[in-house]
This record gives sequence, structure tokens and C-alpha cells, in this order.
Amino acid sequence: MKKNHRQRLALGSGVLALGLILGQPTRVFGQASAPPDASCRRDYPIPTQSINYERAFASETLAPDRVSVNQKTLRLGATEKSLNSVLGASSTVVEDWKPRTAPQQCEYLLALLREHPNSMHLYRLKKLQLEMMSGMFRVSEWQLSGIGRLRAFFHKPSATDAEASYLYYLTLSPTSPGKVVRSRGRAYVLTREGVPVVT
Repeated sequence: MKKNHRQRLALGSGVLALGLILGQPTRVFGQASAPPDASCRRDYPIPTQSINYERAFASETLAPDRVSVNQKTLRLGATEKSLNSVLGASSTVVEDWKPRTAPQQCEYLLALLREHPNSMHLYRLKKLQLEMMSGMFRVSEWQLSGIGRLRAFFHKPSATDAEASYLYYLTLSPTSPGKVVRSRGRAYVLTREGVPVVT
């Protein structure tokens, strides 16, 4: 397959997470009775399903820990300005800066999981929940031509601190599951055929 480096996008955790959670059974996390100050440690009280990566890669929202665009890698911890620079476009504000306590942020993450109740999001969001972040939060989004949209979630401990991205959502433009193939000799690498190529 001919590679066009100016039109390639690679997803970090999509490759890594395949080896960790593909094929796990459906799990239901029970409701835990806990006081509000323990909300960051409780189990998520909603059912989740193991992710089908081929189907997810065809049309669902992914939660990668890094995204490579035009040979430049976007990692968690980036500022909004640096993402604008790499993507060559300005972001659109989805949720402007607002303060949240750690329990409020844990409830926010739970609401995100309700939107995508699968194992990829469960493990990513549970890890974030245990960090018990508080402070200021913002969400911005970029349209990626021919690919879909990238949404970045930002946090800063206070209004005067610099922000850092703590979560990415990549919602790919729908394609046929038949166009998602596993790379030969690399069972945990998926590629979406088309222009641009997405790996």
C-alpha cells in the first residue's frame, strides 16, 4: 500500500489498548454506596461492554492517548495553542472554562462514560477519576478533513496556571467495517483504507 505521509493519522492507545482489553467479557460495575467525598474511588454504576475495535475504528468515538498527524505527534499534556499549531487550524470551544471540584469532575467523567459505555472508555476514564482533578476545565474541538473530529479536554489547577490536555476523543467519519483491516504480522495494528489512511 502506498504511503502518503502528509495524509496519515496514527492513534496511540488504539494500538496499545488492543493488547490489553480485546476480548474481555462484558462487565457490570455495581452501585457503591459512598459519601460524596468518595465519589472518585467508587466503581462506575453502569454496564459496559468490551470494545470491538474493528467496529469502533469504522464509525465510533475513540479515546487515544496520542494522535500523529503529518508526522507530528499530539500527546496528552499539550496546550490548546500547540494543538492549533500542529493541526493547522483554530479550535472551536465546546465548553468554556468552568470550575469543578474533584467530586464534580468525577461525576463529569461518569457522564462521559454513559455516552460511550465500553471498555476503552471505562479504563481511560477510571484512571482519570482516580487522579481526583479539581480546578478549571475546558473542551475544544477541531474538524479534521476526511477523518472526522478531534475533541480535547483541558485542565488547569487554577485560573492562572497553564492548561494541559488530559483526554482526547477522536470521532471518525463513518466508513464500512470491511475497510478496517489488521496489519499483517502486527495483530494489534488496525488500518482504515481510504484517503487519508488512518492507522
